[in-house]
Parts: sequence; C-alpha cells; structure tokens
Amino acid sequence: LIPYIEEEKRLQAEAGEDVKAKGKIIIATVKGDVHDIGKNIVTVVLQCNNFDVVNMGVMVPCHEILARAKVEGADIIGLSGLITPSLEEMQYVAGEMQKDDFFRIRKIPLLIGGATTSRVHTAVKIAPHYEGPVVYVPDASRSVSVAQSLLSDNASKYISDLNSDYDKVRFQHANKKQIPMWSLERARANKTPIDWSHYLPPTPKFIGRRLFRNFDLGELAKYIDWGPFFQTWDLAGPFPAILKDEVVGTEAVRVYADGQRMLKRLIEGRWLNASAVVGLYPANTVNNDDIELYTDASRRRVAMVWHGMRQQAEKQVIDGVMRPSRCLADFIAPKSSGVADYIGVFAVTAGLGVEKKETYFTDDHDDYSAIMLKALADRLAEAFAENLHHRVRTDLWGYAPQEALETTELIAEKYRGIRPAPGYPACPDHSVKKDMFDLLGAADIGMTLTESLAMTPAASVSGFYLAHPESTYFNVGKIGDDQLADMVQRRGMETSELRRLVGANL
Repeated sequence: LIPYIEEEKRLQAEAGEDVKAKGKIIIATVKGDVHDIGKNIVTVVLQCNNFDVVNMGVMVPCHEILARAKVEGADIIGLSGLITPSLEEMQYVAGEMQKDDFFRIRKIPLLIGGATTSRVHTAVKIAPHYEGPVVYVPDASRSVSVAQSLLSDNASKYISDLNSDYDKVRFQHANKKQIPMWSLERARANKTPIDWSHYLPPTPKFIGRRLFRNFDLGELAKYIDWGPFFQTWDLAGPFPAILKDEVVGTEAVRVYADGQRMLKRLIEGRWLNASAVVGLYPANTVNNDDIELYTDASRRRVAMVWHGMRQQAEKQVIDGVMRPSRCLADFIAPKSSGVADYIGVFAVTAGLGVEKKETYFTDDHDDYSAIMLKALADRLAEAFAENLHHRVRTDLWGYAPQEALETTELIAEKYRGIRPAPGYPACPDHSVKKDMFDLLGAADIGMTLTESLAMTPAASVSGFYLAHPESTYFNVGKIGDDQLADMVQRRGMETSELRRLVGANL
C-alpha cells in the first residue's frame, strides 16, 4: 500500500493540497509478546489516513519503545499485546513514561490495544500509572478517530471527557457488588461430584510422546474454523451467515475469497511447515486441586505437576441441585481412589516458515498479503489442534473410536472431553507452559516460549486433553487469600511471585 499512498501524496502536492502527515505514531507489540496481526492492520489503517507510523514489530522492550519515540519525535505511542502477561508490561511502560520528563511534561498520549485489553482494565490498571492520556482502542477501525481526536484543536475536551469516563469506570469498579466467596475448604467440599468407583479410565495406546512433522496442510484446511478469520479483519458475524450480512457481507465475501486463494497457493507452494508433539501420560489428582503426571505405568516417578485453581464464588442450588465449585483436577481420578487415570498434553504449530514469506510480501510493500498470511497461519494452527485432538480421541488414546462428527460439530465441541489451554478461564495461569514444553520437548518441533510465556512461532497452540465424559469448561473467577496461601505452599513459591502470575483472579 505504501507506494500507492506515496503516489497519492505526490499528486495531491502537485495539485497544491496539504500533504503534511497528521502526526507521527510509534506502535509496538510489548516485550514478551509475539502477536502482531491486529497491530499491523492498525498500522495500515493509520497510514492510509495520512499518519506517519513507525511499526517497531514484536517483543519490543520498554526502553527501546521510549527511546525510539524520542528520536522520532512521536506524537503518540501505541502498545499492543494478546496474552495476559502483556497487560503487566503495558502498566510498566505507562509507569516509565510517567518517570520520564520527556513524556510526562508533553503528556504524549498512550494507546492500548489487543485481545486481552479492555476499557475497564485500561482505566483501572494502566491509566493511573501515567498522567498523560491513556486510551483504550477496541479495534483498528477506531484507531483513526482516536488519533485524530488526540491531535486535534479540541484535544483538551476529548481528553477531559475521556478522564471523566475513566473516573466513572473506576468508581463503578471499586463499588461494584462483590460476589460472596466461600472458603477454600468449603469449595473443595463442593467439588464436581464424580463416582470414581464406577468409572474405568480408557488406557492410551502408548505412554510418552509422539512427534508429527511436516503435516499435510491440505488435510488441516478441512478443519479450519473460519469464524475468527473474519474477526481478524474487524468483520463481526457468524460464518457462513456473515457472507450474506447486510452490513459487512460484501467485504466478508471479498476477504473470504482472497483468503481461499492464498490458502490454495500456500498449500500448493508449501509455504508453511506444520508440526506437532502429543504426549499421553498416567495421571492422578493430589492435594485436591493438583494433577500429577507420571513418566510410566508404575506411577512412581512424577514427570510434572499441573497446579489447579478452584472456583470459590458462592454457588447456588438450581433445579434442586447444588452447582459444583469446579477445578480441572476434579476430572482426573484422585490418587487415593486407586483408579489409574491418564491425561494428554500437546503443542502444535503452523507458523514455521511464516517469517520468510512475510518478509517477501513486506519487501514488496504488500501489507495486505502479509497480514492475510499470518491470519491463515493462525487458522491452520487452530485447525491442527482440532485435527490432532480428533486423532487422539479416535485412535491414539482411542476412547471414542466410533466418533464420526462433521467439521461444524467439531467446532461446536460436540465430542467427549476437553482440551483446556493455559490462559483459559478454567486454567488462567500461563506458567505451566514451561513444564509442558519441557515434558514434550517442544523445541524439537521449533516451538519455544518468550519470557512472558508467549509461544513462538505465533501461530501455535498448546494445552491438555481431559477424557472424562463430565469434563467441561468453566471460569475460575476470583479466588480468596486462603487459596492463594494454599497454592504458595503447594507450589513452593514466594507469595509476591504467585500474585503476579494469578493477579487477574485476586
């Protein structure tokens, strides 16, 4: 797009029109985070609207962002992040801007965006760290109006209205009705009721790990869930109904056609490498809320421990039945039961090769294709997770050998069992990824973790397999100080470090 933008500016200048940039914006994905599709779309949208944008890329440390902003004389700084640890890094950047006279005196605006960010979090957790404007930008389509408002002659009114709104948000947050909490002891007494004496866990066909290299991309394409693909482009609506939507249908059809064309070229040209590793291990629950994974059938040597978190919000009786206070460990047989249970662990990526092809597109100034490539890589990674889980259920673990579900039914999770991933509401702590990756040897398929526990390549998925028929997803929600103290003891960690890891649930 850049050559077209520059050519348009040249023609406007020849016609005597003002082609001066509306402002300079530094934009970056924060340290430890590798996700940048949304950020790149924002960059293009702003450039198309005559803003000078310096896109610093991914995993950019705070000091580099601020140093570049000074060198460039930036009017605005934009931060992006997808994983929850990035929220803490955004707070840190805001605090560092407050300490630096260059930003504090000039009150350089700070924009906040990304899937895990929100208006409430920005107002409550980030804005208080910096006295300049801190603005939550929900999607790319809003970025232009926000930037224009911040740099307009009426900026002071816009900022005043923003601050008033944030004051209201903070007041409502501080005074919202607190959900009554149960003690951890009472919550554990109300765990998911499963009669283990009448359940025989299915035995996997193997114990240990299996690698899948250079998986057939054409096969993975059959498992793609196209819904999130449109969300990438800020097009809202369920697939395939979105293709006939009165508001966004025309654009949805165009983007979908472009995606299908590139997917065909991607598969035929083998642009990407998809690889995976899956591990199936003996497992049992200990300490009520933790799951021990064992190296072999003897169950004498612990390979890793997955520390769980339990719901503590007060539960109600509905239709004569008390709702349980769930923990994912409820779905694995307790060690004390004598029942030999099992668990699965997996890591998949479809992002090997993305950077090389992305560079080809960006060097050719083809931002649209570069973004499309990453969007498709993300879809293929999720499709790989779906494909591998299906194979585990029907063959490798084999607890549902007769399963015959359509793709739409797989996407709707009509199968037995679940595959929760670190960061899900049922297991919000990302730190377990370290043990998962070590156990699986994920580096053997080119997958690693950043210091903030983001997976690389970005188009990757990892998680666990639980096979019990009653296993289900849920939201842990807020936990009490008694559970925090109990976790400190079980995990052998400092309270301050654990608070950092599970802060969103405190």
